[in-house]
Amino acid sequence: MNILKLIALTVAAAFAVLNGSAQTRSKYDTGQPFGWAVCNSLDGTQTFNVNGGSVGGRTVTISSNGRPMGDDILQALDNYDIIIIDGSNGPVEIASTMIINGIKNKTITGINGATLTTTFKLTDNLKARLNALNIRQYSSSGNGGTLSNGQRVHEEQELHVRQFLIDHLGDPDEKCRESGIMALRGCDNIIIRNIRFEGTGSFDVGGADCLTASMTTHLWVDHCDFVDGTDGNLDINTRSDFITISWCTFSYTDRSFIHMNSNLIGANDNPSQGIDNLNVTYANCIWGYKCDQRMPMVRFGNIHVLNCYYNCPGNSAAVNPRRDSEVLLEGCYFEKGVKNIFHERDSRAYQMMDNIFRETFKPKNKGTVTMPYKYEVIPPKILPSVLTGTGGAGRIETAQPLP
Repeated sequence: MNILKLIALTVAAAFAVLNGSAQTRSKYDTGQPFGWAVCNSLDGTQTFNVNGGSVGGRTVTISSNGRPMGDDILQALDNYDIIIIDGSNGPVEIASTMIINGIKNKTITGINGATLTTTFKLTDNLKARLNALNIRQYSSSGNGGTLSNGQRVHEEQELHVRQFLIDHLGDPDEKCRESGIMALRGCDNIIIRNIRFEGTGSFDVGGADCLTASMTTHLWVDHCDFVDGTDGNLDINTRSDFITISWCTFSYTDRSFIHMNSNLIGANDNPSQGIDNLNVTYANCIWGYKCDQRMPMVRFGNIHVLNCYYNCPGNSAAVNPRRDSEVLLEGCYFEKGVKNIFHERDSRAYQMMDNIFRETFKPKNKGTVTMPYKYEVIPPKILPSVLTGTGGAGRIETAQPLP
């Protein structure tokens, strides 16, 4: 427990938490939760105060000591309201996904370049061996089979990748599939801010995400970077609701192999996933390098994609409304090279308003989609400079928690 240091907040730190510094954020960033996260009804007439652990809550700081620290963070969540991840000693390592059950009123925030990273990583050697097996030739939508450990796999590509890893790593329990970072289950009033989530590198094993939310409500994720998720970067599933993802970035590095499918809302077409749930706002976010699909792919819910910047040339499918979803795409900027902008199947409605497309694309609508909350739109023509500039999207370098 020597790595858990209970903080007596100094006057300067308390001032920073309460008042902040205008230099840490863009002038367009209020630093406050908004969108679906602050709603408590579908029509917006009932609101919710997303305050997480609240200013003045029991606070603890965690920094790396060179070993996996998932258990330390879980223990901190049991005992404290505000968990500060301090990057001064380098990335904080997570050996397997932290399963966070039923917590309420918590803030997890980062300072000094905070990074949560998986222990297991794809290597050049592993990727070379997968390439030698010509993995990309196999179907990613069917023709599966049974692994040597007895597990049934539905997709052919996943079957071959998982069997290779079982054989090569000598790991019949497939622990590498557990290499995510954080999974929220049945949680409420949660704030996650100013942290880089760094996964294994993506590969098709049906594994864990950098961050997953299931049956979780009133979640605000702000100024985070999501990179190289094993399966997805940030997925929202199973009756989660009233969620805002703001000023975040999603990307992959050259470590990733296949399956660069960034953001999923609704894991399948079963109505138990999300009828009258899965209402999510993405605002002021960037989908960047090597993002290929799911930006986002959505089922059910009413989804607002507001002032987001797409700079992922060569992608396969960006915005993908599916089963009974409603999507409002508003004030976004699609960079040169982003050609596969919109693919729809079985959605209820979608509407495109005031977006900029650098490639040939004819916007289209199916009905109208409205949001029950107030918001402002940044002029899309200045969006790239705002989101990539100082205090824009992603983790902000600061020695004090974001206000």
